[in-house]
Amino acid sequence: MASTVVAVGLTIAAAGFAGCYVLQAMKHMEPQVKQVFRSLPKSAFSGGYYRGG
Repeated sequence: MASTVVAVGLTIAAAGFAGCYVLQAMKHMEPQVKQVFRSLPKSAFSGGYYRGG
């Protein structure tokens, strides 16, 4: 029983550290992501939406 609680605690801690790492990595990648979205054509997002029923 105690080992299960310890394993769950370690898993939650590892997920927390991984989440912090991902957020830090995303902050550094933000300029590159914005540049990619600027380089895409506008028609890639505006066409193809069907409003009918």
